Amino acid sequence: MAAPISYIGATIACVVGAPTTVDAAGFGALAYVPIGKIVSWGEIGDTSNDITIETLEGRVEHVNGAKDGGAVPFTIRDDTDAGQAILKAQSNGNAEVSFRVTDPDGKIAYFHGKVANVRDSARESSAYKGFTGEVRVNSATIRA
Repeated sequence: MAAPISYIGATIACVVGAPTTVDAAGFGALAYVPIGKIVSWGEIGDTSNDITIETLEGRVEHVNGAKDGGAVPFTIRDDTDAGQAILKAQSNGNAEVSFRVTDPDGKIAYFHGKVANVRDSARESSAYKGFTGEVRVNSATIRA
């Protein structure tokens, strides 16, 4: 049994544009810019719609329908790096942005989508200056 690992040390990078092919080679050919000071990055991966079929035998059958990468929320401590600048500049626009998530064990996940709803964090006495937003995923999550 493998020992559990934490996500401390994971890195996330982005680039404006989608790969020519939605596979490890297509995503791997892009030139990514690291995003610094990430506090949290939401769950990634597809879910599928549940299609139900109610049969006259009195049993409901389930079929997996359309897949959806959903919206991946993120929280970032404000800094002046190029990756953060991409997120802010692309918020609520329609350009595709590709992402590379590299875990501490070296496993990589790729996906692309639209950046939306980048907003300043709440201004509170015990809060840090930062921002939140989400990526609305438009591709499969490719694991390499």
